[in-house]
Amino acid sequence: MLDALLDFMIANPAASHALTALTETAGVATAMRWLRIPRPEATAALVVSTYYFGREAGQREHDIKHAGWDAVQAHLGAEFLYGWSLPNLQQWLAPTLTAWAVAAAICLIRRHSARRR
Repeated sequence: MLDALLDFMIANPAASHALTALTETAGVATAMRWLRIPRPEATAALVVSTYYFGREAGQREHDIKHAGWDAVQAHLGAEFLYGWSLPNLQQWLAPTLTAWAVAAAICLIRRHSARRR
């Protein structure tokens, strides 16, 4: 079972990023809720999506430098999505959308439970 899950996650990086983003966003939002930070779901989604953007942008910048671009062009290309490959975009977009979907679900659950009180 664990081998099958690991094989799936390696074969499908965007899906594995989305699954990890789901648990990370829920965990960060829960911790922030306990700390009584306002709007923990939005903050958690922002933290998770920023983390994945930085991860994919860093990898893309590294790839662009190895393709012959100078350091400034590589940095700007990674920062503004220029020269990204489709897998890089998918590996950033999947967890970003997942993080914000989890944040929206948490927000809806909180509103629904507040109405019942």
